[in-house]
Amino acid sequence: MVRSKPDFWMMLIVFVLMGFGLVMIFSASYYDGLTKYGDSYYYFKRQLLWAGASLILFFVVSNIPYSLYRRYVGWILLGSLTVLLLVFIPGVGKTLNGATRWIQLGPIGFQPSELAKVGAIIYTASIMVKKQEVLHRFKRGLLPPLLVIGMLCFLIVIEPHFSSMVILLGSCMIVIYCAGARLKHLLLLASTGIPFILWVMVVEPYRLQRWHVLFDPWKDPTGGGFQTIQALFAIGPGGLSGKGLGNSIQKLAYLPMSQTDFIFAIIAEELGFIGGSFLILLFVVFVVRGIRIAIRSSDLFGTLLGIGIVSMFAIQALFNLGVVTAVLPVTGVPLPFISYGGSSLMISMLAAGILLSISRFRPIAADTHTKQRPQHTSYTPGSRYARVNNRQL
Repeated sequence: MVRSKPDFWMMLIVFVLMGFGLVMIFSASYYDGLTKYGDSYYYFKRQLLWAGASLILFFVVSNIPYSLYRRYVGWILLGSLTVLLLVFIPGVGKTLNGATRWIQLGPIGFQPSELAKVGAIIYTASIMVKKQEVLHRFKRGLLPPLLVIGMLCFLIVIEPHFSSMVILLGSCMIVIYCAGARLKHLLLLASTGIPFILWVMVVEPYRLQRWHVLFDPWKDPTGGGFQTIQALFAIGPGGLSGKGLGNSIQKLAYLPMSQTDFIFAIIAEELGFIGGSFLILLFVVFVVRGIRIAIRSSDLFGTLLGIGIVSMFAIQALFNLGVVTAVLPVTGVPLPFISYGGSSLMISMLAAGILLSISRFRPIAADTHTKQRPQHTSYTPGSRYARVNNRQL
């Protein structure tokens, strides 16, 4: 691989998003930190430490040629499966609010599903490149990778963490579609997979209750609809320009998880429609820039890997914004780069670093091909081509 300059605009957008998140985490959490821990800066200081570690990880990963992930894809997949299985080991997996989604290693905890999403995308992009010649055949082209992806999804569902499973599955299916899978095969999968997903959504009583209160949160204002109502109470008074940074009322013990999954409600309350729209615009530019990086990659693996990572960010952001604005039922999906949480920020910066690596590295063959002079270009002395070649000589 030949190393070149990284995509400056992608790097800038990532830094702005992370900086914006740090400011809003302090604003949304200082009351909670003061009342629970006696320190207004409690959450901010912890997130700042994670941000420093995430920046180091971001720069390290951005300097690693992305082709190495394909070379070691087997180990990456094995690692993803291992961390998902570790959740179910007593003493290692941590149960919170009835779900065992965390691995606790001393003072450090992280969600294995976050790491598994990136691992699944790397695996899907790699196997789709390998299966190009047989991709039109369902049994040989699509079935083997679908079984692996299904196994990862199953381990995440039984944690349970349904929203992470949907993000993983959606990102991988977008990669498969962009790789050139036949449309009739994808429609066949949708016809069999969507009913199963709907069944998983309603088989648990608490999931069914979330759908019931989605359309009318006031049916259960102190239970399933409480968070949605409080989030809307924050968004509504924000108006056009908001109440001002730090002036939120709902973060004063009214809105649970105001610095994590529901931080966008505090952003809308303090910064109004303008601040919320600015953040959404940042995510749109991030996605557009990421797609541009993926398309400009010199090999298919880089393109599919970039598309998968961008899809993961886009789906996760849409899920979070949909939950906060009462378009989707309440589920535990953080807003990338913005919500409080060390493991979420680390994985987001890891994925963004891979995107930057795709923009930075080019295969040697492709690079030398682009540097060759035109062999059959006709020009006269004094023309633009002649002046360029004279300077090279």
